[in-house]
Parts: sequence; C-alpha cells; structure tokens
Amino acid sequence: MGDVYIDIVGILQGAGLAVEVNGINEGWERRSRSSGGFNAQPLGVQWHHTASSASVDSDLNYMINGSPDEPVGNVLLGRDGVFRPIAGGAANTSGKGGPNSFSRGTVAKDSGNTQLFSIEIANNGVGEAWPQVQIDAAFAGSNALNAAFGNQPSDVVTHALGAGDGYTDRKIDPATADAVQGPWRPRSTNSSGTWSQADLRGECNARAGQGPPPLPGPDPDPQPPADWINWVMTNVPVLRKGDSGIYVKRMQHLIAAHGFMNEANVANYDGKFGSGTDSALRKFQAAAGGVVDGVCGPWTWGALMHTIDGIGDISNGDTGFDVKLMQHLLAANGYMNEANTSNYDGDWGSGTDGAKARFDNDHGLAPSPPTDCGPKSWESLIMGYVW
Repeated sequence: MGDVYIDIVGILQGAGLAVEVNGINEGWERRSRSSGGFNAQPLGVQWHHTASSASVDSDLNYMINGSPDEPVGNVLLGRDGVFRPIAGGAANTSGKGGPNSFSRGTVAKDSGNTQLFSIEIANNGVGEAWPQVQIDAAFAGSNALNAAFGNQPSDVVTHALGAGDGYTDRKIDPATADAVQGPWRPRSTNSSGTWSQADLRGECNARAGQGPPPLPGPDPDPQPPADWINWVMTNVPVLRKGDSGIYVKRMQHLIAAHGFMNEANVANYDGKFGSGTDSALRKFQAAAGGVVDGVCGPWTWGALMHTIDGIGDISNGDTGFDVKLMQHLLAANGYMNEANTSNYDGDWGSGTDGAKARFDNDHGLAPSPPTDCGPKSWESLIMGYVW
C-alpha cells in the first residue's frame, strides 16, 4: 500500500487557482484506489477529458460514487476553470498502456494509475468548445503539480496515443483539437482530433517560462544536453499563421532551403507568417509526410532541421545539404546576404567560413577559426543562444 497523498488544494491554491470542495468531494485527502496512496511523488501529469456533457456536480458524483472504477482521476477541472479534488492518493483512470519515460524515471507498462497524477477535464471530446479559462487553468495547474512533484513542466502525457507517444491506443483524449479556444491551438493527430502531445509539452514549457530553458550559469564550459536535438525541437516556439519575429524568419529560410520558397526572393524572409509562408509550409509538411496543418511545432521543426535523417557535425571544406541549412540560418541571423543565392550553394568555402567565424565570435563559440558546426552551433543558429 502506498502512503504518499497529494495536497491537491494546497498546491493549486498556492498557484493562485480556484479550488472547490463541497459535499460531494469531501474526504478527497485520503481517497484512493484499493492500492492506497502513491508509492512516491508522481512522475508526471496525465491529461484526460471526461467524455461527458453532464454538469460538473454530476460528473464529480459519478467519479467518486457511481463508477465501478471509482475514484476516477485525481482532480476534475470544470468548464469554469475551477478544480474539484477527487482523490489525494492513487486513482483509477489510466487503464492499460505505456511504458512512458519522464525526467525522473519511467512509468512501467500498465502502471499509470499508481505513477501518474490524472487531471480529468470536463469536455465531451467530440467537438464541445474548450473555453480559454479552462485551458489556461489546465496549464497552470499541470505546471504547479509537476513543480510540486519535482518534475519538469513537460512531464505530461495524453491519455491517447496521440502522435505516437501518448499512453494508450484505446483512447482519444484530450480531443478535439479544433475546438480549443484561445491563442494556443494544438495540432490534431488523428481523425478523432486528439491533441498533439508534443504541442502540449511545448506549451507547458512555454507557460513555465522554459521556452527555451536557460543555459547553465556558472559552468565555465556549458554543454548542450546529450539529447540536444529533441531538446531543441521541444523548446523552440510553436509558430502559427499571424506570428512574426526572428523564429519565423529562421523558419522561412529553412523552408527555402528545402525548395518550397524562392531563395532569391528576399520578401520571403520578412519574418511574418502570412499566407505565402503558410502555403509553403503546408507543401513542405505534405512532402515530408507529416500532419498538414500549417503549424510549425516540434515535428515540423525537426523535419526542417533535417533531424529525421540525423543532422551532422560539419566543418570548413564540407559540402552538402547540412551546409546549405547552416548557410540559410547564417543569413537568417544576419551574417550572410539574403539576396545572394550563391551563399546557399551547400559548399563551405571562404565566404561561408568568414560568416561562420563572425557568428561564432558573437555567440561565445570562440576560438574561431577553426570553424565547425556541432550541437552548440546548431542551438545558437536556431535559438540564438550565446554560450
């Protein structure tokens, strides 16, 4: 029997969120499934929808008193953005699935009920609108809970399989993506509208002020994370039509490098995500075999950065597509003339070397020359880091 019970009210109210305890959910503090409390602090937060259009009190009563699998979930989040605690201990809702890896460990197969904290969000899952107040509360609550558990904000998992990395292939929640209201709009990963788990994790990071996370401080020689490619793709901002800025400009250059925008047309590199950029991105997504939604999230960034095939370490004298990508990013960051298409020839000669040396010296990548392009350089080129 586990003996760890979560102070749901204390954690959520401490984050400034609305919490309600009424006659239905009283006793939540020691409520749990038959196995009791958690064996340790949960390794992550799992997002569900209730698949119900009933009132919040009706849902709450069913989850606590009516379901054969009671208690269902640890907390219910209403359409009004108010949390109602259900069970401070391990609950029933995750079913079969997994395994899943998180920052502090791995949830073993079929062990989600005892190793994950579950948020049940009131929504019928078949097209009902997700109010922004509910979405904002879900992110704030998830981040507060993960912080209390000692986890990273991105230690979240969808109930559904989603884009290949959710918890189970027998569920569709949370859904539907097109019904999400507010500025954050997740991609849909299947015909049921299941949210992209990658988008969910990226937004958790962003709302926790970790998009991108800060570089190490006092370390005299900071190094990229071992899994630097996935780290970059997860933490680079998700871009949508209407966005603007340096990340859009970098994306436009990468689209052009792949041949879906005219390299010679400087107007394509205006840093504004308009109709032309949207059309080009969708054509790229289709050609790359991804979800064609005009959203540049982790998968699309990865495809643009050639990480599916494995982007390599390159150096002066090399040739090839990775050199071309670097040249475009040097231009996007202001170190090569955007209008001169000979700068994008995929040949690391003297002109490219001079531009890379200037970039290196401005971004703490000295000594340079000799010049090369490895993990530190790629992170600086795509995210602007100064080491």
